[in-house]
Amino acid sequence: MFNEQYKKEECYWGKEPDKGVKLILKYKKSGDVLDLGCGEGRNALFLAKNGFDVTGVDISEEGIKKFKTIAENNGLNVRSFVKDIKNFNFDKKYDVIISNATLHFLKENEIKKIIKKVKENTKKDGLNVINVFTEENPNKNFPYLFKNGELKSHYSDWEILGYKEGISEIQKHGKLGKPHRHGFSVIIARKH
Repeated sequence: MFNEQYKKEECYWGKEPDKGVKLILKYKKSGDVLDLGCGEGRNALFLAKNGFDVTGVDISEEGIKKFKTIAENNGLNVRSFVKDIKNFNFDKKYDVIISNATLHFLKENEIKKIIKKVKENTKKDGLNVINVFTEENPNKNFPYLFKNGELKSHYSDWEILGYKEGISEIQKHGKLGKPHRHGFSVIIARKH
């Protein structure tokens, strides 16, 4: 879906990592990170620059190509896979698993399976940082939009370090993108 955007734009989503991803540094200084739906890699690259061992997974070949090129140009060693996250096989457990603005592109039953896998493949004291669109999102054209409190309910058995729901500030993606807002829910949670 984003292959054409990634071909046209230098950094379609921008270069700055998400606020929730920056918060990881408050709780972890190193470790293995998995970014599910990494796109061009802005969040994964931020963590790699800060000493984490990073693996990025995305369905977009162009996104992964750009992620690897930016990593190489910055002397960063990253792993990457062009793969639909529904079919990603976890080969180990991670200290941190992130998924930003990805899960709402899936169906509800697929989301539940992925969150279950993500939680199972997070090490003890590991973190999950998940950001999804909610029913408050002005654009309803997604396979699934989370209900208020739903993302938090998936982590009721973990320590919630941060949770926020709301409407985003005005955003614009890419040079030709139109200003818009998102209804969102974001969580940072630690496994007991």
